[in-house]
Amino acid sequence: MNFVEHIADHIRSGHISNYPQPIALNQGLVHTVKLEDHKTNLIWLPWEFTGLAYVEKGYLVDVHPYYRGAVIEEIELSRGSDLHKPQTEEAFTKALYVKAYELHQLLQDEKYAYLQGSGPDYLSKMIYFVDWMRYYNSQRTVGAGRKLGS
Repeated sequence: MNFVEHIADHIRSGHISNYPQPIALNQGLVHTVKLEDHKTNLIWLPWEFTGLAYVEKGYLVDVHPYYRGAVIEEIELSRGSDLHKPQTEEAFTKALYVKAYELHQLLQDEKYAYLQGSGPDYLSKMIYFVDWMRYYNSQRTVGAGRKLGS
């Protein structure tokens, strides 16, 4: 399982209950909710609603940027088959940087102009988000529900 979809797997398996109200994870460092379409799970930092959208497509999950309350569906950070998924934290960060210019151009476009955002702003927030994913993915359940970092 790849670095990004480890969290989606926890959502799917019920380790994270996130519907219909937003749920704060790890002392409110990150929030999550499943949207009313029952396919899209949002995981975001508590400021400016910036993070990732996990869109379930059967057994596959596509991952898109979630920025200032909007899912940027034109950008795929991870999709469908294993051939197109970043498997490690480094590969995911590289995918973010590779898509940054395209994201910046979209945010300047008429459709997303109301967000008043930019690719560099999203990337700077995603540095914090990747730190949180590293922490979350390193957790191990020990005994009766106690957590211990690895």
